Amino acid sequence: MAKKRRHDGDRLSALPDATLARVLSYLPTDEAARSSVLSRRWRDIHATVPVVHLVDTKVGDRDHITTNDIPICFEHKVNSALLCRDPSAPIRAFRLDVLHPNTTLLDQWLIIALNAGAEEVDVKLRYWDYPGRSLCPLGPSSLYPVDFGDDQHLIKTPPHLFRARALRRLRLTNWTLAVPRDMPPLVSLETLVLKRVMAPDDALRRLLSNCPRLADLTLVECSSATRITVASAHLRSFAMVCCHRATRVVLETPCLRSLRYKGSLPPDMSFFSVQNHAAIESVTIDICEDINEKRPTQVAPITRFISRCTNLSFLHLALRPEMGYYSNLFTSVLHGLPRLRHLVLKGCLHNERSVGSVAALLQSTCNLEVLALHPLLPESGEDGDGKESDYRGYVYVPSRLWNTHIRCLKHRLRRINFVGYRGGYFDKILAKLLLSKAAALEEVSVTIAPRGCPHKYKMACELASWRFNHRTRVTYT
Repeated sequence: MAKKRRHDGDRLSALPDATLARVLSYLPTDEAARSSVLSRRWRDIHATVPVVHLVDTKVGDRDHITTNDIPICFEHKVNSALLCRDPSAPIRAFRLDVLHPNTTLLDQWLIIALNAGAEEVDVKLRYWDYPGRSLCPLGPSSLYPVDFGDDQHLIKTPPHLFRARALRRLRLTNWTLAVPRDMPPLVSLETLVLKRVMAPDDALRRLLSNCPRLADLTLVECSSATRITVASAHLRSFAMVCCHRATRVVLETPCLRSLRYKGSLPPDMSFFSVQNHAAIESVTIDICEDINEKRPTQVAPITRFISRCTNLSFLHLALRPEMGYYSNLFTSVLHGLPRLRHLVLKGCLHNERSVGSVAALLQSTCNLEVLALHPLLPESGEDGDGKESDYRGYVYVPSRLWNTHIRCLKHRLRRINFVGYRGGYFDKILAKLLLSKAAALEEVSVTIAPRGCPHKYKMACELASWRFNHRTRVTYT
């Protein structure tokens, strides 16, 4: 009878304190604190949670602030989360998303977290007069100059942030980088993410040169970054997104595995300097600008870089104005990548030529196993010739395309992913061409775009009817 009563009790509360604190660490700190009202057993558990994660819910401008009727101010929440903790409990991760904070308080919060042994610091700042739109001059906000990010009112990073020897992961958003000249090496820092961070007076160079064990570096919309040099021999992943003032990137590492670049076409062949191209296994190239009027010599820096990465297993190509644009240049590049297993193509399918460009690229990928397609709408908002989501007629694949011999479809290709599928006329031509010839295909995954949701059932039936291999699984989200 006693044994039965033990099984009928609260088995969750019977777990050790450290396990309960680990469970609560996956919740925002204010939600984790509410567990203290459950019972006496839970009263002090939240004070030992190793993660402090709080988001300021204020929105609006200086004169019209919305707080969602929350009676406790954000500063008080952070103070309580830090000062009411168990003094013996370390802080492993400190994450804040705060709107126009008090600088003095922000410095004190960081000092407390770093003194408590924080290994991860992630602080995103928001400002009353600093919009959250993209700063890319070639994207949807192209009417605004890229210099918009050079505002001097961004809060400067405190010097003690760069003297934390236990820090392993640092993520900063909307700061001005102020690195002390006597900065000691951050011997534990492995991950660094800087988003919309202004780095005047070579502050970025000074920071990167003092991170000897840096393994993962991401720079997003850092408009003041020009020459980027990473000397860490441990760097394995590098990403640079819309840093349009950059003139040269030097990665002095023999073990780089992943590189992501989003921006305009590089100015010349020397834009990327990588010590060991053969070690790179994953490359993502997303060109922001329209390359319709670009000469082949202007596209050559990208194709040349990809061709030197001879051991690529993953390649993501996002081109404008069309998916697979300049396919004649990229076809010769793909011929030299025998280990390529996963290919992602992103762009618009304007016409039959766009579909033919994709087919031409696939002809050069003999060992491809996974193909992902992200069809986009043109900037005008119309798809091709306006025949979007029309299920009344037969989808005709032109004989020129149908007779294209794509070797990977017959023996190798195992999975196709359609992301943001709308059922546009040329989307369907490409889908039918691939599904009707993929003899070894095991799974088709389709993510329906919101615009195509009313026709989801019809899309499912149509795609399933095109399968060459009727054992192929078709899943939808």
